[in-house]
Amino acid sequence: MQDPPRPATGYPYPYPYPNPQQPPPTNGYPNAATGTAYPYQNHNPYYAPPQPNPRAVIIRRLFIVFMTFLLILGLILFIFFLIARPQLPDVYLNSLSVSNFNVSNNQVSGKWDLQVQFRNPNSKMSLHYDAALCAMYYNRVSLSETRLQPFDQGKKDQTVVNATLSVSGTYVDGRLADSIGKERSVKGSVEFDLRMISYVTFRYGAFRRRRYVTVYCDDVDVGVPVSSGSGKMVGSSKRCKTY
Repeated sequence: MQDPPRPATGYPYPYPYPNPQQPPPTNGYPNAATGTAYPYQNHNPYYAPPQPNPRAVIIRRLFIVFMTFLLILGLILFIFFLIARPQLPDVYLNSLSVSNFNVSNNQVSGKWDLQVQFRNPNSKMSLHYDAALCAMYYNRVSLSETRLQPFDQGKKDQTVVNATLSVSGTYVDGRLADSIGKERSVKGSVEFDLRMISYVTFRYGAFRRRRYVTVYCDDVDVGVPVSSGSGKMVGSSKRCKTY
């Protein structure tokens, strides 16, 4: 005898059979296979979206304003320097003489009279010189110093300044005294170095720029033999270096 048929188990196929070209029915619910889902909605009446920090917003805006200001200022200064082109003054040592010059027992005495010419090469800017410090050196050792009176210079102007430096019985190292004596006996002259330091203000309309200017007049040969305590600069006017 044949066993009676067993009932079918599992889920029955819908009738008619589904078309493989069509998506299965969703019975009114969103189909996850097609990318449709319920949008998230917060229905809490006490929920509020986060607000930006007012302090952070203010700081960010101030930073943007500050950077914009710096950019504009830099552009203005760049254009200004292209137009004005500030240049350092030209400095010439016209003359230098020494009198009562004596080196003995590691002591130096003497008096230096000099004339310096300042030239403003700027055609659009005037200059103002603060009280400049003027010093006389030998082998990087300061012998005497003085201050020059402040003065102004117009555009393309020239100014001649006279100064006097003196020293009496100033102690120097024995090697320095021997070097001066040897140079006088061999060459009949001594090479001095002149230094000048000043703050110079560049003026162009309402624009002001103040900077530190240093003047170097090195290896100025002054004829002062051993037999005499007086002498003058050897050669003509000497152009100094400015930084």
